Amino acid sequence: MDLESKRTNWKPEVDTAPLYLQVAHHLEARIGSGDYPVGSLLPTENEIAAALGVSRQTVRQAIGTLRNKGRLSARKGVGTRVEAGFDPERKRFIAHSRSELFEIAAETELVIDTKEEISAQGKLAVDLGCRPGRKFLHMAGIRYPGNRSRPFSWNEVYVDAKLSAAVKDLTVARSAIFHYIEQYTGEKIQEIQQEIRPMILEADVAAKLEVKAGDLALMVSRRYYGSGRRLLEYAFQVLPAERFTFTTTLRAED
Repeated sequence: MDLESKRTNWKPEVDTAPLYLQVAHHLEARIGSGDYPVGSLLPTENEIAAALGVSRQTVRQAIGTLRNKGRLSARKGVGTRVEAGFDPERKRFIAHSRSELFEIAAETELVIDTKEEISAQGKLAVDLGCRPGRKFLHMAGIRYPGNRSRPFSWNEVYVDAKLSAAVKDLTVARSAIFHYIEQYTGEKIQEIQQEIRPMILEADVAAKLEVKAGDLALMVSRRYYGSGRRLLEYAFQVLPAERFTFTTTLRAED
């Protein structure tokens, strides 16, 4: 079955992931279904763009995303080849850029279990870096891979209470929370601070992640700032050490 015959099965979604990620997910799904077997060549960028009704630049970004994941490789004069890819259970959860945060969130689902307005006091106010008494919408839940297999991480999110309307109706988040905030406010997040530290899993979180209490884990926390360095969101995720991979590439300077 060629790409054109499946065109009607693909429609860009509104208010979710960026278009290039939607195209990447579509292509990856077709790889997974066997439409593009491992070892075969993808159609050209122009052919994919024409079939899906998107720009060639969007397709190029989508292919670049899949190359970074190991699903595709490219050789000059040959084309774009489908590769075996990676084990989703070993997927990294550390982002090097804003766009990678979009990719991670779009490839997973945050199932929100609890949602309540809270007043930041004591240690929480210190962690949030805000004055005591400031109001936040607190959400918590498990982040799963798209196939809803074993949980990847336990997530907690604190959104400025004045912006709670952006996310108050969410039960399953399939995009980055900060993306919903940006859409609601029309303001782009100016700065994201990311911090990683080790921790020992307590019994309640360990049970949610289907591991043992006392196991090693890593906490990844992020602070999202708007203009004037105003804190709009604070979020952290807890990942069992065995499900955590951090990869970086160092290149020689010119």
